[in-house]
Amino acid sequence: MRGPNRGRLALATIVALIYVFLFTPIVTVIVLSFGQSISVISLSRLTTRWYAQLANNDEAIAAFWFSLRLGLASAVLALTIGTMAAFGIVRQRFRGKWLLQAMLFSPMVVPEIIIAVALLSFFAFLRIPRGWPALVIGHTVLLLPYVISVVSAKLYGFDRSLEEAAQNLGAPRWRSFIEVTLPLMAPAMVGAALIAFKVSFDEVVGSVFWSSLRERTLPVVVFAMLNWELTPQVNAIGTLMTAVTLAILAVFQLTSLRRQRSSRN
Repeated sequence: MRGPNRGRLALATIVALIYVFLFTPIVTVIVLSFGQSISVISLSRLTTRWYAQLANNDEAIAAFWFSLRLGLASAVLALTIGTMAAFGIVRQRFRGKWLLQAMLFSPMVVPEIIIAVALLSFFAFLRIPRGWPALVIGHTVLLLPYVISVVSAKLYGFDRSLEEAAQNLGAPRWRSFIEVTLPLMAPAMVGAALIAFKVSFDEVVGSVFWSSLRERTLPVVVFAMLNWELTPQVNAIGTLMTAVTLAILAVFQLTSLRRQRSSRN
């Protein structure tokens, strides 16, 4: 084999090994969810009884719907605040802009356990109860960097001449924003909202600190199950959460592909 062919083969082998390393644990969890025990799988004795037990697990089902509502509320709040912040960062010039950017992106850099403890102390100081209020605020704080980064990336490449053309034709700034800017920004905003929902749905570190005994997210319930009873039902929950996450990412990818095709046309 010649040098270039060897290089391509080596690169393909490394990429394949990386994918195997990343996806083997996920595939293992999915396969074990159909097994008789938590660590042994027999292809001749596959069962769906753990999914049947999960369907009768009222605590897990309630936690799932709670996580769904929490993810939607947090994603909407983060999208609203993050979009306004992105417009301010990209289009405005003011003193301390770099400091504001650092503060907004700090939840992505600072370890989550530090943010969780800091916000818990802040909630205690303001007498905000643990549960729904604390979880919505905490998740929104964690989601803001993702929303701002996605929306800002779209704004940096935005053709402002379209807005100027609408205003030159007599449209007020608010109408130009609603009828020109928002439709063009919609794909990025939808993608940011999907990513924010996914991050909120999977969040466990902060949720452990901010949850109450009655209002707990699904990852917190799974974490408690791992501490008390380790059964393939945990693998079934992990499989369903993986399916939800992959579905959200698939919607995001389809949205991105449609955006690329529309921009080409």
